[in-house]
Amino acid sequence: METEQEQEQYQVIFEAPKIIPPELRLYYDDKGKVITYTCEKIEGDYIVIDAATFAAARPDVRVINGKISTVAPNAVVSKLMPDTEGVECPEEDVSIIANNNYKGKKTKWKMVTYELQ
Repeated sequence: METEQEQEQYQVIFEAPKIIPPELRLYYDDKGKVITYTCEKIEGDYIVIDAATFAAARPDVRVINGKISTVAPNAVVSKLMPDTEGVECPEEDVSIIANNNYKGKKTKWKMVTYELQ
């Protein structure tokens, strides 16, 4: 005859671990050209993209102002603009990079890319 303890049934409750979806990233260079599509966290500029864009992995897209652009290359214009950050140059000549020893007035310039409509 079985005792009361032997008759007890145990129920095992298993909680599955939370599945965290990977962050799909598009890494790009300073001109907006694609470097790589990856889920890894590597150094560099990137934007988070959706699964369809990641699956397509198009090398001909560009990243302009944090968004993917598929315009023709001749419809994209890059231009040096004065800014609060960027490369320091003498005020009178943007083609010369000023070092820390330069005593004259300096202006910072940054490359800005525009997409023509």
